[in-house]
This record gives sequence, structure tokens and C-alpha cells, in this order.
Amino acid sequence: MANISLKNVKKSFGSVEVIHDVSLDVRDGEFLALVGPSGCGKSTLLRMLAGLEEVTAGEIQIGAKTVNDLSPRERNIAMVFQSYALYPHMTVRQNMSFNLRLSGTPKAQQNERVDEAARMLGLENLLDRKPANLSGGQRQRVAMGRAVVRNPEVFLFDEPLSNLDAKLRVQMRAEIKALHQKVRTTSVYVTHDQIEAMTLADRIVVLNGGIIEQVGRPLDLYREPANLFVAGFIGSPAMNFIDAEIAKKGETVVGHCVDGNDIVLPASYADKAGLDVTLGFRPEDFALGDGSFAGSVTMIEPTGAQTLVSVSTGKTAQPFLAVVDAASEYAVDQTIQAHVPPEKVHVFDRKSGRRL
Repeated sequence: MANISLKNVKKSFGSVEVIHDVSLDVRDGEFLALVGPSGCGKSTLLRMLAGLEEVTAGEIQIGAKTVNDLSPRERNIAMVFQSYALYPHMTVRQNMSFNLRLSGTPKAQQNERVDEAARMLGLENLLDRKPANLSGGQRQRVAMGRAVVRNPEVFLFDEPLSNLDAKLRVQMRAEIKALHQKVRTTSVYVTHDQIEAMTLADRIVVLNGGIIEQVGRPLDLYREPANLFVAGFIGSPAMNFIDAEIAKKGETVVGHCVDGNDIVLPASYADKAGLDVTLGFRPEDFALGDGSFAGSVTMIEPTGAQTLVSVSTGKTAQPFLAVVDAASEYAVDQTIQAHVPPEKVHVFDRKSGRRL
């Protein structure tokens, strides 16, 4: 295992800079997820770690070594791609042991490592099959097993579950997490799916336009997003937003919203009266049934244990979303009152987007 350190790393393709002065430390044995929208630079960052892309500026260290000028093989890393990249004419055992054969590992040691990885990943009964006779989930486990047998210092995952259906993704998430708990190898995992990142990672790095917006533990990013981008990206369903001005009504501090509603804020914002802000509140914190927030129901979406209820105030372009218990009964066009507990309201400076 090894720690990873990126120091002022930049990457340009011609005149276009796609990674802007990124510095990041990954702890020994940590599972770190890189998330962000398409084009944010997360896969490029991973490919620079792997040695598949050259670093334009800055330094990458794995363990005690600076690896900028080392080939992928010399970095002692193993990568699991979105594509399984299995050899169709080889059996599972041959695919898993391929890199060991190339490196001249003795046959007995090859078999020992493959058998151990197969036990970890539930592949013991599939070792003599070829990829064409495997399901998508089984093929991805073989790809992971091929990485495990190398005993690398670092695992790199590039959206490995994107080709799987929803049920298999959930299953494979659990298997990847269980694998990391067993081997504790330093891992960097790229995904556009923030649910994957939340469930798998010890820490999450949120990237946007080639810069790091925030780094932290999953629940820290969920509870205290650093800015509007992180607040809107982390959490499913996404956070509700509305522009407002902080005002005082007697002893009460409120956000006077552009739709005419008032949202009560913690008293600590009293000194921000007159400031233009954007207020955010999560759908699960949007309580329907009573309160000073007036609106009407525009859509109802049952999801099983919970129901998503869209509420329009009539003056905002985007309805607000509420998550309610499935037993709650609402009807489209129903007039409704709602409120958000003051301690659940996130307040962001409207100009900078930073959390206040």
C-alpha cells in the first residue's frame, strides 16, 4: 500500500488547460472517489496517476517515489476500466494470471494468487470459463481479480460499473466495498454517480471544470457543502434552491424569497440583513402540511417506500421537491402549506456561491 500526493498538477491539451493546479493527498489505505459532471477532468486526473497521460506541470508521488517520468508498469498500480478488456480466447484463470505470466512469476505462485482472488470475488467455479460464457457482473469481477492478483500499491477504478444495469451496480458496489475492506489497498475511484461515491468512499473529491470544489467525508459534503455547485451535485434528489434577501421581522430572521414566501433562518444570520443570498434546502427537509410557505402540488411520483411531491409557488420557474412517506396522500393542484426547519436551511452568497 502507499499514499498518493499530487502537487500543483496541471494538464493541457494544446492551448486548452483541463486540470488547473490541483493539489491532493490520498492517505495510505484510503478509498477516495473523484466525482463531477462529464468533462470536469476526473478521468484525465486518473489517467495521469496511471501514467497514461503526461503531466503538463506539477508532481505526482506514489509512496516515496515521484512517478512523473515512470511508465504505468513501473508505478506498481492496477487499473480497472469501464470496459472489461478481457481476452475472449482465454479462460478466467488465464485472464487473471496474464500479467503475472508476463512478469515471469512462477506457475505455482500464479495459481496461488489467482485462487486467493477467486475466493475473494466468488469466482472459484468460473475459472475454466471464457468471457463469452459470463454475465456482465461476472466479467467485471474477473477484471477486478486480474488487478488484485498483482498485489499493487494502488488500485485505480475508471467508472467500472457504468456498463451494468441498476441491480448489478448495487451488487457490485457492495463487492467493491467488501474487497477494499479485505485488502485495504489505496484506491482512487472515478464516477459521475454521486450515489456510488457516497456509498463507497472514505472521502470524496468534487471536481468542476478541472478544479477541486471540495474534499471531505461523504456526510460532511452532504451536510455542509462548501458552495452552490457541491450542494446541487451531492444528494439525490438534488437540493432545492431559491434566491432571497435576508431580512429581520421583529426578532425573527428570514429569507424573503423572490416568490414572496419567507423562510425562517437561524438567528446567527441577523447581521447579514440586506444581503442577497441563495437559499438551499433538501427535499427530505421540506416538510409539507403546515407552515408559512404556500404553494400547490404539481406532480406526484411514488417510488415505493417514499413519494416525491413537486410543489409550485406560482412565481418560480422550477417547482420545489419534497420527499414524503408513501402513506401520505396528496393530489395534483392541491393547495398546500410547507416549512423548512431553520437549522436545515443552507445559505449561500448569491454572487460568489460560497456557503455563509
